Amino acid sequence: VESFPRGYPSLSAFLGSDPDFTIFRCFTRLHTRVLLHKQDDLIELEQQLDQLDLSQSQTNPYLLTTNRRCEANKDRQELLEKIEEKLKEYNELLAAFYAHLERPEPEESEIQSVANWMDGKKPVAFAESTFLNDWSDLRRAKHSVEKGGLETFLGRYAGVFSPCKDTNPKSEDPQIQFIKQSKVVALSRALTTIFAVATLVVPIGILYVVKAVPTRLLVIAAFTGVFSSALCWLTSARNYEIFSATAAYCAVMVVFVGSLPNE
Repeated sequence: VESFPRGYPSLSAFLGSDPDFTIFRCFTRLHTRVLLHKQDDLIELEQQLDQLDLSQSQTNPYLLTTNRRCEANKDRQELLEKIEEKLKEYNELLAAFYAHLERPEPEESEIQSVANWMDGKKPVAFAESTFLNDWSDLRRAKHSVEKGGLETFLGRYAGVFSPCKDTNPKSEDPQIQFIKQSKVVALSRALTTIFAVATLVVPIGILYVVKAVPTRLLVIAAFTGVFSSALCWLTSARNYEIFSATAAYCAVMVVFVGSLPNE
């Protein structure tokens, strides 16, 4: 990044140095303003077409039964071509706007990282550095692997975990730490594997030692709650996936208890 001249060259190099930094405004208000304007134009053209159809239905109904180009249909053809052009512009803008809205909002830590760099380096004029002011209007690219709670936590505090740091950073500034996303994912999967094994082995060991049935049920309820909470906060699992996995986990515990001798 430091090899580029100060200004937009260094700013673009920094934003492009990491996928988490590719943060841009969606311009929601401007999109809706322009869409409303184009929508009103189309409504006006629609009314003109309806009026033309009504007029021709009273003077020459045959013209409404054919699309062939004839002199009498010239006004309608010109109007339809104008509508087609306006519709194309409207649909392209509407599709682009909806695509922006479907993009995820950046994490606060990601926005803060970019803001801190801009405050420290001041690469562009102040009036042109205000695009980060409205956080609710910012969007980022979708991650190839959508982050869960554990990945987000590890990414936020990756500076503590040296294995997660990028060994080939794109900046020589010691204040900027680049994180290797693949290493974060690998560490997350390793910790998830350990946790998954622990949530099975630990309760099974406790249930094997405990003889009282009420205590066994309490242990099952407690570890089922831990398992479900972990799925909710540490992964990006959907509600039905959490419910299904929790039900399966609880069923395994109940079957295991059923095979144990009572007190």
